[in-house]
Amino acid sequence: MAILKGNNLASVIVRRSSSAAVVLLAGAAFAGLSAQGAGAAETRSFAVSWFYPAIYSQADNCPNGLNPLSHDIFMRALTSTGKTPTEAEAIIEGVVEGTPAQRDASGKQISERGTFAGARVNAYENPLTVPDPGFTTAVGRFAYGFNLDGQGGKSAKQFEDPETHEKGVDNGLFRLYGCLANHQAPPGTEPNYPLETWESIRDTMPAWVLSITGDNLSKDGDVTVTVDRAINNVLRDAHGHTRHDQTFQIDPDPRSHNTFKGKIKDGMLTAQMSKLYLLGDQFFLTEFDLTKAQIRLTMKQDGAAEGFIGGYMKWLPLYFQHAGNGLNAETFRGLDIVGLYYALQRLADADPDPVTKKNKRLSSTWHVEIVPAFLIPADRPGDTQAQADPIIQTSRAQ
Repeated sequence: MAILKGNNLASVIVRRSSSAAVVLLAGAAFAGLSAQGAGAAETRSFAVSWFYPAIYSQADNCPNGLNPLSHDIFMRALTSTGKTPTEAEAIIEGVVEGTPAQRDASGKQISERGTFAGARVNAYENPLTVPDPGFTTAVGRFAYGFNLDGQGGKSAKQFEDPETHEKGVDNGLFRLYGCLANHQAPPGTEPNYPLETWESIRDTMPAWVLSITGDNLSKDGDVTVTVDRAINNVLRDAHGHTRHDQTFQIDPDPRSHNTFKGKIKDGMLTAQMSKLYLLGDQFFLTEFDLTKAQIRLTMKQDGAAEGFIGGYMKWLPLYFQHAGNGLNAETFRGLDIVGLYYALQRLADADPDPVTKKNKRLSSTWHVEIVPAFLIPADRPGDTQAQADPIIQTSRAQ
């Protein structure tokens, strides 16, 4: 039985197959390690510590300025329903400074700005009952991502990746968020609103976990990548960062189990898959559902990794992520919900509906960071060997 050796490297050995092959789950750096023994597979496992839309803000993204903030959104919405500017200001003041009853009444006037069959309806639930108010989307040369449609640089609407310089990058999600004030993120910074969202849910959302298996992960070569959801959530260290080397129990739900092929070259993991699916969180995305997905991760000396996941995502759940918060989303995020809906329809660039011919998916790229972790196999239905052989040994190499 082969055991990974390294400086203070904790190794967890798990039996996973009927042929009694040994899978080594190790939270370890990608450099300077070797598997001892002929034919031994080596696996390193991770937990997602950071995940948010990949934003690369540049001066040329919004030549006509950013989208309006909440006050201007409300003024435009109210005056479009026939309110005078003075009346609109009074309603906005009622939302901000009024009594609880006044806030409710004023908020209802803002929310119910749609019209259907002669009656006022909630615009967040029924965005098509409101004329398109307009929504500024990003342009420019650069955006993180991948050439998802295979067209390369043929389309003028596509980007160039600032790191790989691949042409033809499809990233409609960046176009959507790129001209929102609280999504601005020059290179090396994090966008404010996505940062706030991830910080608020990662302490309670079941963690997303990833394992990479190959003959020798210290060298270039083909690997198998497995992405799952865990049962437990991440914990933080004394600095507030996601703790390294935490143990996670894999969720047996088969919907969040993904296995595909990839390769490591010069310390970078790349992989492509037809579909990547993970259950999410009700306060974030209820599901993370990508087609034509790609992964690019750069390994770090401390065993962590950072990079991007891209693919075509369903845009309707993305809309409801924001619309479900209704007035609060417009108040605190500076996000015109109705304008967002129409922009998503315009930007959607894959998976046309067979009847309406309208695209149901939007190209997207997500910035992801992962840290070393230990994984306990899931007891999936029919996985009798995993049930029979739980963790059988834990050791710390000297």
